[in-house]
Amino acid sequence: MSQSGKRIIITNAKIVTPTQVVEGTLWVEDGVIKKIEQQCENEWNHDELLRSGSDDNSVGSWDADASVIDAEGMIIMPGMIETHSDAIEREISPRPNSVFPLVMAMRELEKKMAAVGITTLYHSICSSDGTPVRNDEIVASIIDYAAAKRHEASMIRHRIHLRYEITNTSGLDMVERMLHEGKIDLLSLMDHTPGQGQYRDVEVYRHYLMKSEHLTVEETDQIFAQLATFKEKVDWDHIRKVVQLAQSKGIQVASHDDDTEAKIDFIHALGIGISEFPVTLEAAHYAKQRDMYVTVGAPNVVRGGSHNKNLSAMEAIQEGCVDILCSDYHPPSLLPSVFMIHQSGMSLPEAMRMVTLHPAAALGIESQVGSIEVGKVADLLFVQEEQGYPLVRRTMIAGTFVYQSSYLEGIGEPAHDRLALSY
Repeated sequence: MSQSGKRIIITNAKIVTPTQVVEGTLWVEDGVIKKIEQQCENEWNHDELLRSGSDDNSVGSWDADASVIDAEGMIIMPGMIETHSDAIEREISPRPNSVFPLVMAMRELEKKMAAVGITTLYHSICSSDGTPVRNDEIVASIIDYAAAKRHEASMIRHRIHLRYEITNTSGLDMVERMLHEGKIDLLSLMDHTPGQGQYRDVEVYRHYLMKSEHLTVEETDQIFAQLATFKEKVDWDHIRKVVQLAQSKGIQVASHDDDTEAKIDFIHALGIGISEFPVTLEAAHYAKQRDMYVTVGAPNVVRGGSHNKNLSAMEAIQEGCVDILCSDYHPPSLLPSVFMIHQSGMSLPEAMRMVTLHPAAALGIESQVGSIEVGKVADLLFVQEEQGYPLVRRTMIAGTFVYQSSYLEGIGEPAHDRLALSY
């Protein structure tokens, strides 16, 4: 996405580094961060900025072609890395039995993600229960398309997080094949059988299925019985080999909805390094003790609790047992959750690390992205707080702006006072 020889100087900025907020200037060349400089007492003009850059060998020759951008005091933070979002499923099928073309869904989703500040997206694609976007044939087509997007012009970086439901015994061969084909960037294991994990309360699961899939009580009972039968057929030796295959390719593996120390011990022994959505505070603490990355949902933070009445994400954060925030089912929650955590008492750099540097480290890409540091790719967000709410005003990926927005002054005034419209 970068443009050869392109030089950008971003001044009058509040730059969020991994450890502090620096008020000053950021230098970008060829899509890479070249210099971070604290603001001098005297305001620099355009020529002085160029001369300052040309005197520093680490910056290179900054001539009159460099673009100087006044950030107007906005917060400049790294682009967010989303490890778990099933937004593509909702873009494809926003309502039951309504399916839209994959090309259209992906293009529209890119715009939405850039607008909320997500620059690297791990599409959370679920091989699960056979619903219109979760049967293995559709899952394979989505993964094939998203994998190709890694190498095509796009507004964001596309990566693939394949969520494998262990009761989908027929789908394990597909998972193994896609790992061999290099199409998976993150693998996770799920177990949504009732009576444990996310659905320890069976009635909560029943209500969810009846509402989301428009099922009757009798139909949900049939599904519960079928899931119990499938679980008896789970081949853990085969799953263990698939996990080892992923690890041999440098791919991180996660577990969902850990609820007991025994389960965490079991999945840790498999070599799993991320615990997503632990359902109790005790489980979150124990996962941290086992040196696992712990992920919670940003919607949980914004809403003030779990929609399934499980762990409070904010409580777990305040207890110091959370590393990563993900948007799960609601991408717009990611950035506001960071600022809510900051407002609760955590420093802004520490809160932002949960959506930038920590997910990058968990997934092994921290040498390239995840923080504003010299030598890293310039994935940047220009964030403006409006009445305490953070808005992304510009999104840059590898030195190229892919999104920009601003207010229209006087929008509340009568139209005839501002402009004439013709139809």
